[in-house]
Amino acid sequence: MKEAAIDISGQVSTRVNDAMLQAADLVVTVCGPADEYCPVLPPGTRKEHWPLEDPARATGTENDIMLVFRASRDEIKQRVTDLLLRVQQEKNAGAQK
Repeated sequence: MKEAAIDISGQVSTRVNDAMLQAADLVVTVCGPADEYCPVLPPGTRKEHWPLEDPARATGTENDIMLVFRASRDEIKQRVTDLLLRVQQEKNAGAQK
């Protein structure tokens, strides 16, 4: 992420709780098992699943592994960009009604 000028050094994993789910309009799961084990969502909460490969499972040389991490980073960036565009389009379409 440092290569992309993004500092994640202070980031930590957070366990999703009921309050977070109640506040969410959209939940995105990002790995295979997450889709299967995602909790039941409140009515009206949309779910989108992105079946991303876990780059931590990459094998090979250090360069091979870095290529997998970079590819994962780039795929997530593209998916987030696309998602934000779709959300904005939905918002604009709703405002025109």
